[in-house]
Amino acid sequence: MKIEIEVKAYGEVDVQGAEDAFKGVELMGVHKLPKDTTIREVEALLSALFDEVENSYKNPEQCVGKITVRAKKENGEIVYLG
Repeated sequence: MKIEIEVKAYGEVDVQGAEDAFKGVELMGVHKLPKDTTIREVEALLSALFDEVENSYKNPEQCVGKITVRAKKENGEIVYLG
C-alpha cells in the first residue's frame, strides 16, 4: 500500500519593515509499505520526518503531521492504491 506522510512547521518571525511575517517548512514523503505494516512502524516514519523538519526550523510555534492512506472499493473489497 502507498502512504503519504506530510510534516509542516510554521511560526511568526521578525522581518524588518513587515508588520506580520511567517515562516514555514514542509516535507512530504511517499512510502510503499506492505499491507501488514503496523501503526508503530508508520509512527517511526512520521518521527523521522518530524526530526528532519525540526533540523531545518528550530523552535517553530507549531509542528504538525498528516498521514494519508489511499484506497478504493472495488468489487466489494478495499484496494489500496499505489
